[in-house]
Formats: sequence, C-alpha cells, structure tokens
Amino acid sequence: MEGHAIVTLLLVSLSAVASATATTTEKVKVTVFFGLCPDSIKFITTQLYPVWSELRDILELDINAYGKTKETSEGDEYAFRCQHGPRECAANAMLTCAKKYIAEEQQFMNFTKCLMEKKRGILSGQECARESGVNLGAIARCHHTAEGATLQHEIGLRQQQLDPPLTYVPWILINDVFTRKQLKAAQRNLREVICGVYEGECP
Repeated sequence: MEGHAIVTLLLVSLSAVASATATTTEKVKVTVFFGLCPDSIKFITTQLYPVWSELRDILELDINAYGKTKETSEGDEYAFRCQHGPRECAANAMLTCAKKYIAEEQQFMNFTKCLMEKKRGILSGQECARESGVNLGAIARCHHTAEGATLQHEIGLRQQQLDPPLTYVPWILINDVFTRKQLKAAQRNLREVICGVYEGECP
C-alpha cells in the first residue's frame, strides 16, 4: 500500500511538471519592431491590438518602437533621426518608456493603441494616459531624459542583430522566427497565423 502511494504521488508530481511545461511552451511569442508610420499604425490598431484582446491567454508579446531610425552617439549620449521625422522619434521614446513603466499589460496595450491611433505622437500623451488609466509622470520623466534615449539605443542594438536584417516596419517575428511569407500573412490575418502555430486549441 505504501509503495502504491509513492507511485501515485510520483505520477501526480510528473503530471504537474508536464502541465506547467505545457503552459509555458504553449504560448505563441509575437515580436514586433515598429514606428509611428502608416503601415505600423494599421497593423497595431487593426491586427495586433484586437487579436491580443481575443487571444491574450496564449500570447507572449514583445513590441518595440524604433522604426527605421538612424542613430548617432557621442560618449553616453544618443541622437536619433527617424524616417518620419521628430514626431515619430518622440512617439517611439514615449512608447519605449511606457513599456518599462506600465506594469499592467492591458493598460500598456490601451496606451499604445491610443497613441498610434491618434497619429500625433506625444501630443496625444496626456489624452491617451487618461483614456488608459495611466500615470504619465514616470513615462514623461523617462521620455525627456537620457533614460529614454538609452532605452531607445538598447532597442536599436536588438534591431541591428535581427537576422535577416530589418528592411520594413512593422517587422514581425512569430516564436522568434521571421519569414517574409509569414510577415505578409500576419499583416493580413494575425489571428490565423497565431492559431496556425499554436499547439493547443485556439480560443
């Protein structure tokens, strides 16, 4: 009887480990590099946000606002020149700071969608903060100081290491893998792409 109890306990333990492992591996990682440009705005507002709202339980998001930015540095100071001008650079920095300081993912996604949707970058910051219930204080301090520039620089380094190199935004990876076919498919129907690679039953 005692041996049977030990075997039962062992089976229960193995089952718990397997369940925890499945929960970890089942999530689909969606990584996006983007900027405040028409194609990125369309993808974030019409694909990423609504699909995340529906499938958030099976998604791991990694979104990075940088775009096709040119960066220069002098010592520990960084300067950025964005494809769509200073407004895009400012919006990128604000979203990067928001990613660090908004702990609740729902609020972060609401803030991001709002900022992209209004297309006015930091001019929409206060309005989007109110709409998403976010305290803009820490985000604004980060955005206006060297902290924001350093965070942007770190994203730039990550973006430079992409293989193949980024040539277009939004640049979308699924489970850390990029293909041009998948990029086009994700822009048309992100939900279909995610459900196609998800190992469980898609909600």
